[in-house]
Amino acid sequence: MDQMHVMNEQQRKVMIKETFNTVASGYDNNASRFFSQSAEHFAACLELKGHEHVLDVATGTGYAALAVAKHVTQGQVTGIDFSAGMLAQARAKALAANLHNASFMEMDMQALDFPQHHFDAAVCAFGIFFVEDMESQLKHIADKVKTGGKIAFCGFYEDAFLPMAELFFNCIQRYGVEKPPLSWKRIASEDKVAALCHTAGLKDIRVERKDLGYYLQDASEWWDVIWYAGFRGLVNQLAPQAMERFKKEHLAEIQNLATDKGIWLDVKVLYGIGIKP
Repeated sequence: MDQMHVMNEQQRKVMIKETFNTVASGYDNNASRFFSQSAEHFAACLELKGHEHVLDVATGTGYAALAVAKHVTQGQVTGIDFSAGMLAQARAKALAANLHNASFMEMDMQALDFPQHHFDAAVCAFGIFFVEDMESQLKHIADKVKTGGKIAFCGFYEDAFLPMAELFFNCIQRYGVEKPPLSWKRIASEDKVAALCHTAGLKDIRVERKDLGYYLQDASEWWDVIWYAGFRGLVNQLAPQAMERFKKEHLAEIQNLATDKGIWLDVKVLYGIGIKP
């Protein structure tokens, strides 16, 4: 890996970290409830008995960690993330839910500072695609899991957030902001998820798809999804006046999608599950 590539990778990591620190306070907004709904499925994926020690990689505000913690009442969950802002939200949520078997540590998921074969299972919710080398990352996570332990991760299906996301990118490109490569698209089909599990050396692989879509009340809720997630970094490239014009123009397009039930947010989630050999 050449020096320029290393620098670009480091710059990208810093940008992602800054974005998540910025959006942390509003990340758990009601419009983005697919995060909490998707987290509930991890316990079923892992087929937990209740005594396990589970690692949650890129825990964010702790959705998956707290969902799993409810199912390991005799065990514990350790959540790690490199965003101090997100971890502060996770700790507050654990306290509010009176969950004392979930702890959170500031740590880079590419440098997990745990012994090998330390955990009974591991999860990673919407995190693995932020790393360029997903195969090495999944192997790194698996290294920390005992032989026979389950590893589960999730990402978005390829048509998630359409047509809203397409309208967003078309609109913001008219304002001179370039559409970035969408890293989550690299594992946005069942075949791609299964291939990643296979190349990372997992066995007894299965892939599950869950439809978690729902109606937003109005276009302002779609703005909450934009503002408190990865899209925030793109919008912040606009000067204040341009941002206001963009917001008004884009949300008018989104409001045109409204039906008598609201605006449908299409969210399908793919889960990859495998066993550490």
